[in-house]
Amino acid sequence: MGLKCRKAFSLLELLIATGILSAAIVFIFRAFTTSLSVAKFSQNIILASIISENKLYQIQEKQKETNAPLASEAGKEVMAKREFAWNYESAKLEGRELIQLKFDISWRENIKEKPYHLDFFTYLIPGQ
Repeated sequence: MGLKCRKAFSLLELLIATGILSAAIVFIFRAFTTSLSVAKFSQNIILASIISENKLYQIQEKQKETNAPLASEAGKEVMAKREFAWNYESAKLEGRELIQLKFDISWRENIKEKPYHLDFFTYLIPGQ
């Protein structure tokens, strides 16, 4: 009898091919979910920046109207169906007429609290 021509894969070849394909699929799905979570985090940072700029504008308007000293303030705000907790502190920079506003904004993502910090420097006239 002569040698038969091999036309089929062996079991070992099938197991190796299945393992490689499974690893590739897992890698692709993991990369996809990571990119989605990074996009969501980026969106939350943009919303936090918008909230802080809005608060800065409100502080400037309040300062123009009352000329009262800046104080710390805190609150919560909902934007795009997400709740953000914010607070700010003001500090006068020595030797300059600048005021530093330190914003801390946080939001809940899954079970973790995600903090974000922004500093603004402005020429608001401190109250006397």
